[in-house]
Amino acid sequence: MVKCKGSSLPLQRVITDFGADSSYGETIKKIKEHYGIEISFFTVQKVTRKHAQQFILFKSQTTSKKQTTIISQTDGSMVPIIETEGKAKDKRKNRKAIWKEARLSFARGKDENQRYYAGIIGSAEKAGEKMMECALLAGMKEGTYVHGVIDGAPWIGEQFKLKFSNRGNYLIDFFHMCEYLSKASIWFSISEKDKWQKEAQEKLKTGRHKELFEEIKSRIDNLEVKDASSGIIECYHYMEKRLEHINYKIALDKGLPIGSGEIESSHRSVIQKRLKIAGAWWKVENANAMLHLRINRFNGYWEEYWQLQRAVA
Repeated sequence: MVKCKGSSLPLQRVITDFGADSSYGETIKKIKEHYGIEISFFTVQKVTRKHAQQFILFKSQTTSKKQTTIISQTDGSMVPIIETEGKAKDKRKNRKAIWKEARLSFARGKDENQRYYAGIIGSAEKAGEKMMECALLAGMKEGTYVHGVIDGAPWIGEQFKLKFSNRGNYLIDFFHMCEYLSKASIWFSISEKDKWQKEAQEKLKTGRHKELFEEIKSRIDNLEVKDASSGIIECYHYMEKRLEHINYKIALDKGLPIGSGEIESSHRSVIQKRLKIAGAWWKVENANAMLHLRINRFNGYWEEYWQLQRAVA
């Protein structure tokens, strides 16, 4: 039954589908092009936001089989946010545009292609809960080993330890580590710095990371002037804090990833494709709702959600 000035459930599904990928203005054009229906901006916005908010509370009944090993990655991406402050009569003058971090996690079985996402614009603690949530969706059970790859952000490492404890371990993204090696390479050989860097990378991959660390330390000890901002000292301090998380050989021997490229590409497809389109600025609650909408669709729960909507209509 469709109420006056309302939309049928199939039309709401169409609106929400387009609205999850495109601006509301573009959604109006797409619906007119494909269905010959003219819909107002207000209707598109209202319907999309309604279902986006409901997706926050939606819990799928689908369960994944137990995985022996799960790959978990987490990273942050800045999104444009509008906050309201002040009491000016002109509400536009009360708005402040800022950037906040949308924290996205995914987990998947070692030999599985399906990634299960969870994310939030919120505190590190909330992001840690989402990290655990997607691991459970991917099939983490008693005895499952969790292999993480992170870019070195302290909050990610802290939350990984808190949520997974002795269940697993994480590596520092290999390519982030190589950026620091690049900064240090000139201190070993100006003419053949690329050669030294390749040799250093090979040491990391073959379990000789402590040997490399001592080599860098020894070179620093022999410097007459030690500039804290120099590339070699930056590299030393970066490795010193993360030495237990750069043993790439163990992961490579098990066929596990050492790079965080999966989560970086996921940010582009899951978050940035909609939340960072030109001209888009969000209230936090609306951005989180849209994020949940897109995440649930990526997780494969789209059809299940609309079946539930038909059942309760």
